[in-house]
Amino acid sequence: MTLEPLLSPSTSHTFDTVPVLRFCLQISKSVKQLQQTHARLLRTGTLQLQLLLLLTTQILKFQNSLKYARKVFDEIPQCQNLFVWTALIRAHTLNNLFADSLSLFTKMHSCGVSPNAFTFSSALSAAARTSAVVEGRGLHTHVVKLGFSSNKVVETVLLDMYSKCGAVPDARQVFDSMREKDIVSWTAMVSGYAKAGQMSPARELFDVMPERNVVSWTAMVAGYASNGELGSARELFSQMPERNSVSWTAMIAGYGKCGNVPCARQLFDQIATKDPEVHAAMIACYSQNGFSKEAIELYKEMKKTKVEANEVALVGVISACTQTGDTDVADMVASHMEERGSKLTLIAANALIHLHSKCGTIERALRVFHKMQEKDVISYSAVITGLAVHGQTKEALNIFEQMHLEGIEPNEVTFVGVLNACSHAGFVDEGLDYFKMMTKTYGLVPRTEHYACLADLLGRAGRLKEAQKLIENIAGLSDAGAWGALLGACMVHSNVEIGETAAKHLFKIEPENTGNYVLLANIYASVNRWADAETVRKMMSGRGLRKNPGFSWTSS
Repeated sequence: MTLEPLLSPSTSHTFDTVPVLRFCLQISKSVKQLQQTHARLLRTGTLQLQLLLLLTTQILKFQNSLKYARKVFDEIPQCQNLFVWTALIRAHTLNNLFADSLSLFTKMHSCGVSPNAFTFSSALSAAARTSAVVEGRGLHTHVVKLGFSSNKVVETVLLDMYSKCGAVPDARQVFDSMREKDIVSWTAMVSGYAKAGQMSPARELFDVMPERNVVSWTAMVAGYASNGELGSARELFSQMPERNSVSWTAMIAGYGKCGNVPCARQLFDQIATKDPEVHAAMIACYSQNGFSKEAIELYKEMKKTKVEANEVALVGVISACTQTGDTDVADMVASHMEERGSKLTLIAANALIHLHSKCGTIERALRVFHKMQEKDVISYSAVITGLAVHGQTKEALNIFEQMHLEGIEPNEVTFVGVLNACSHAGFVDEGLDYFKMMTKTYGLVPRTEHYACLADLLGRAGRLKEAQKLIENIAGLSDAGAWGALLGACMVHSNVEIGETAAKHLFKIEPENTGNYVLLANIYASVNRWADAETVRKMMSGRGLRKNPGFSWTSS
């Protein structure tokens, strides 16, 4: 039977009775049909509580309808129906809306509705997925108060929540109090220890487990590998009765973390069927250890064999492209990622901003940045640094102000970008103000990079003596970067005296850098001291050094 005869405009209003409308809701086969009945409810004023509750639960049976269900539910004043509350909390957890799930549980409690085991299970799962251990402990308190401590389902989810949140002592307390322990609870406890890097107690439990499955084996292998104990990881890996993609990936990632790329590749080549996760682990291993060309080649192989690259692989390739400057592959990867649009994770989007900034396409970096629904300090720092490098000072400082308005606290990297931006534009007073903000407002301890930016800022503005004094007085600042910036500033301002001092330090720090000799010679030439310029040229020649392409002598 269909709804059309009952809901058509020509149908008599006698059909707008509670039994008929309830029947229509119960036999609906789509969200559209539910909306038709909902519209009739609104037109006739038959918005009975039971009908709204039924409508909410019926909507939840269909995919991608959670917003509609929530809208209807929010129209119900002080809902007391536990079944509907539980269904809604569960739906939010299943749709990865974990904060909303926990918020609904709190709201349900404030309405005086007591949860059941299924309600607790969904809410605790949400806490586990977001590592919300504080909220999880609050839920545990309710579990004890309401007498669900011995419920096997609730106990297992509690144990899993504490394990995933890294609260291993709490997890062990739950585990020890369980009257009946099945393979799920044993595995959750072993995994909790392994994830926390506590491999000794993990191994003790693993060795006495009544039964093991591929998950418990993999948890141990992954734990050892992540902890850098590759010998123990390999030993268990070789004993595994069944291996899955996760165990292979864990071993490859472990070798990558320890820098043993050949062993990682050897394992990779042994896998009969390689899925996207295994490819991603190998690409990450290559990229993390400076094997950029190999990472890019493996990505190209994936494209040829039509293996879909996941975001871990794409981020690894982006890192490799950033290292090698391979703009062709970078453009291909960027286009691939940008096609995903809003599906990009925060890590992937940040990597994409960094890539575009490094490759000189700052406009594309900004496009990715402005499309991001979620931004963190890394996002802002990457785009500020990129704008600064490209000489777009005002834009960089505007983004910094936007960051401040969003309530995102800057870090040391952010201020390197901000100070660089001020330096490139000659904003001396602004730069000094930002440096003061960094130390006084945010309490950040300046690093040598910040002082080097200040030295560059002062030098570009012609305040060469201040810059020299800063470099000489700050411990660890007398490096090639700081003295090189000062030497370049002396060239701009034709300051021979300070230029000679800077060059003297640079000749000791990096004696084979021909650029320093060229700069000093050009400083001499700018004030017509041709003989001194010739002396520098002979010094360079005597040391067997040759000019780098791009430099030219001013002297004849």
